[in-house]
Amino acid sequence: MSQEVPIYRLQGAGPLLVYVAGLDGTGALFFKQAASLARDFRVATFRLRDGADFTYEHLVSDVASIIRDAGEERAVVLGESFGGTIALQFALRHPELIERLIIVNSFPRFRGRIRIRLASLLARHLPFNLTWLARVVFSKVGLSIDRVNAADRRFFFDAMRTVQKAGYARRLELISTLDLESRLSEINAPTLFVAGERDLLVSSVREARQMASHVQNATVKTVPFAGHACLLNERFDLREVLREWIGRENS
Repeated sequence: MSQEVPIYRLQGAGPLLVYVAGLDGTGALFFKQAASLARDFRVATFRLRDGADFTYEHLVSDVASIIRDAGEERAVVLGESFGGTIALQFALRHPELIERLIIVNSFPRFRGRIRIRLASLLARHLPFNLTWLARVVFSKVGLSIDRVNAADRRFFFDAMRTVQKAGYARRLELISTLDLESRLSEINAPTLFVAGERDLLVSSVREARQMASHVQNATVKTVPFAGHACLLNERFDLREVLREWIGRENS
């Protein structure tokens, strides 16, 4: 396995917080929350691997490499959607490197197995421009639920246009084989599960509550006005959520 450190961007000062991107894999869509969190954390964002042959082990190793390269012994790790599946495995494989774990609109096992396997096959074998239309339609619905403004929508689709077919298909394939439910009780880090109540892609509230019931030190934060794109939602401030959670944990 390659140990080369991924290219990553740092902003802010304070404890290290590593953001692990969702299915898009760009790392760019954290920009709204990163700007706010940079007042309290040193925020690291990076692009997930884009090839066709990486594994979850590679992706977990990339997070570990960033933490070590940034000169830290431990970090807060935040995973969104697909990135949450990486973050969960990171907490299991590298408990010594994790200070806190934050999981946003994610899952330990994707319930629609047939649906995700079909999506993986279509993404791998169809021309990518044909799947682009479906992605645009579903994305527009999600962005509408979260009332994402016009400028941020343009940024979203500009970032989506940089997604590579091989990496996107491989991420779907990894989701189709994922099953971490039986290992959740092994996670020891303080964990926050954030779930948008209007999420149409994942049953985020149900998944968050189910995961929290197995994780030893877990808190669930549901967001009634947010969907799957809650980190782009104008009304959602992750910094305030984290300040409240950490303050309660430290009190």
